[in-house]
Amino acid sequence: MHTEIIGHCPICNEKLIATRLTCKHCGLELTNDFSLSKFNYLAYEDLQFIEYYLKCRGNLKELMQQLGLSYPAAKKRLDQVLERLGYSTAYSDTYNIEVIVETLPIYKDESLATKQIKTKLNKSKGLADISLTTNKTFTIYYEEFGNGIYASNLPKGNLLTWKAFDSAIELLNKAGGKASKGNAMKSKLGDEHLTLDTVEGYVAHKAYGVALGESVLRRISALSSILEWCGLCKNGYGYLELK
Repeated sequence: MHTEIIGHCPICNEKLIATRLTCKHCGLELTNDFSLSKFNYLAYEDLQFIEYYLKCRGNLKELMQQLGLSYPAAKKRLDQVLERLGYSTAYSDTYNIEVIVETLPIYKDESLATKQIKTKLNKSKGLADISLTTNKTFTIYYEEFGNGIYASNLPKGNLLTWKAFDSAIELLNKAGGKASKGNAMKSKLGDEHLTLDTVEGYVAHKAYGVALGESVLRRISALSSILEWCGLCKNGYGYLELK
């Protein structure tokens, strides 16, 4: 029975070395201080992640589906493994999701928001990095059937529909061009900080059918940043405003 080699001492957690190698075929034995490979020092979970990554041929989107991870979680795991192997993650943003749809047609009867977003995203071949007010970035890309866009800072599978952007612009027009974003982190729809006259509340109700008293998925950071990125809005602190 073979036991997998371990890389760290179970008592002090220091790195182990091999001192004897044996050939099971001819009985040859070599004694010395042999260094283990950097992969021997990884945890079993990290090795499993690498194996899945290789099986998916480096396709991060397929890896997300295999492991049930969101884009940020998959990217974080990849960065952690790279760091443990001693590689820099300075260019980790290059590990983006494979683009399935590079461009979408723009129709005359579509809303201004849809046209603006499509125009800019088409120029980026269906993939773009968006800046948040916190100076961090997230990635957006088309949903495979063209019904909207995915944002990497939202949970896996949560689509920002075209109606979501249209609803936000509709509310801003009703409110004279400026409205509070709302807070879905601590409030349910209809609570003091998530009323129907906040962008988050109105979009949840109008575009996603959330009823009063129900919890709302926080989409406002992605939605507001995208509307600013496409040139329609100013993404202010606590508010969204038409340009």
